[in-house]
Amino acid sequence: MRCRLCGGNMESIRTDLPFKLEDHRIIVVKDVPVEQCISCGEHELSDTVMEQLEMLFDSMDESSELEVRRFAA
Repeated sequence: MRCRLCGGNMESIRTDLPFKLEDHRIIVVKDVPVEQCISCGEHELSDTVMEQLEMLFDSMDESSELEVRRFAA
């Protein structure tokens, strides 16, 4: 697989990613599987991973401003 930005090679890694859900809500998800470019660092999420992240976002406590969760495959 090639990077859409620079054409570099992509590799499968696990990393921590922050997501801003609303103006006042942030979730950091640890150990997310991504494809990351070894040249520029751009990353891509698969549809399956994105669906799992959306379920995780939906389960977040609405009164919480910051949560840190581990990705569970």
